[in-house]
Amino acid sequence: MRTILGAASLIVAYWLVVSAKADNLVTLESLRWKHRVILLDTKETPSDRADWAKHSTALSERNLVLFRKGEQGYLQQFPKPPTRVSLRLAPEIERRARGRVTLIGKDGRVKGQWTSETADLPAVVFQLIDRMPMRQREAEENEAAGRDLLGTQAKEWLAGPEWANSRPLRLDDLRGRVLVVRFWTDTCPYCDASLPAMQKLAVEMKDAPVTFVGLYQSKPLGSERPWKGVVAHAAKLGVTFPIAYDHDWATLRSWWLDGTRRRATSASFVIDPGGRFVHVHPGPVFFPSEDPADARANADFEAIRDAIRRHLPTADR
Repeated sequence: MRTILGAASLIVAYWLVVSAKADNLVTLESLRWKHRVILLDTKETPSDRADWAKHSTALSERNLVLFRKGEQGYLQQFPKPPTRVSLRLAPEIERRARGRVTLIGKDGRVKGQWTSETADLPAVVFQLIDRMPMRQREAEENEAAGRDLLGTQAKEWLAGPEWANSRPLRLDDLRGRVLVVRFWTDTCPYCDASLPAMQKLAVEMKDAPVTFVGLYQSKPLGSERPWKGVVAHAAKLGVTFPIAYDHDWATLRSWWLDGTRRRATSASFVIDPGGRFVHVHPGPVFFPSEDPADARANADFEAIRDAIRRHLPTADR
């Protein structure tokens, strides 16, 4: 009997080790100061729950991570991880979150709770976050990012030799035109929202002396992607303006990551006809929207549009 119990104990221990390895375990402490957390533990059926997925950009912009309570604890729902990610909670937090939707701030404290997961709850959560002093400081810091470049001359880009939707272009070849440049990658939801917004502006201003260019950066730094797949991804987003491969982030580092700490690599720039930076969008996302949850992204889209119009040659304004 002792032998059987010993074997059973070994099997159980082995199963626990395997399970621990199969699961990526995170704690609120490991997410602290980097992410806000939403814990979902309500009785609504899937058909009655809020559709958080359609608010993916608003969630990402506010650094939100969603975990839903299941039979095996809290599992990460957004951003959708490639493998299962479980959240380990302190007993006090788990007790307080039971049966509720719970918002936890970057400081690790509970900021709000709701007893039901209604369709309008995401908007309520976003509004609460946007009133937080920390969120407002983040917006102010983002607004200030890139001001150090305004009025300076843009260096010749180092992209290529791969180009699509155009012959290879040089920055100097585009003098006399307004230039809008976005650094992007095919694994970035912010880019998937911003590139169609750029395309919208490109169509809107097709008769004006303005050129839109997307400079592709492969992530992580040092990795390479097949150019054919990059072009296909851009086409899927509806992009028809020129795109080029910025290998090893050469232009991105020369323009943006030149020893200065930046919150995002997915930056965008408006360059005037004389080759000077006149507007910097430090990332991560901009697009037109009437949804209050996307107010920041919409304001940034309008700011880029306004910067382009203000710097067009006088006859084309």
